[in-house]
Amino acid sequence: MADIHVNYLTILVVGIISYLLGALWYSPLLFAKHWMNAIGKTEEDLKGGASPITYVITFVVWVITMYVLSVFIHYSGASTFGYGMLAGFLCWFGFYALLSLMTNLFEQKPKQLWLINVTYVLVAFLISGGILAIWK
Repeated sequence: MADIHVNYLTILVVGIISYLLGALWYSPLLFAKHWMNAIGKTEEDLKGGASPITYVITFVVWVITMYVLSVFIHYSGASTFGYGMLAGFLCWFGFYALLSLMTNLFEQKPKQLWLINVTYVLVAFLISGGILAIWK
């Protein structure tokens, strides 16, 4: 098996960026109202927020996901921001967008919910892929 060279600091940084992007994405500044409408909840319903463990797990998931994206970028040979974004796009499209669409269809959830969620992950993968490709 070939040596995998990844930059753990970069992985942590893009994990943090992706996590914080989610805080912004689902905030009143961007898509909170549309997201709540799509899940059939009100501000009052969500007043207490998620449990702290949910936020911890979400952060850990982002860091692990960025590690895997970093490995993919390593093997792809992407070394520019643009090629890193392309690698991020391919991972997003092949491993997230299509599979989550399939799940969304079977669960009969609103298309708007899928669009809000999938575009958040797309933006995170594009930004992170670009950074991971140039900051090795």
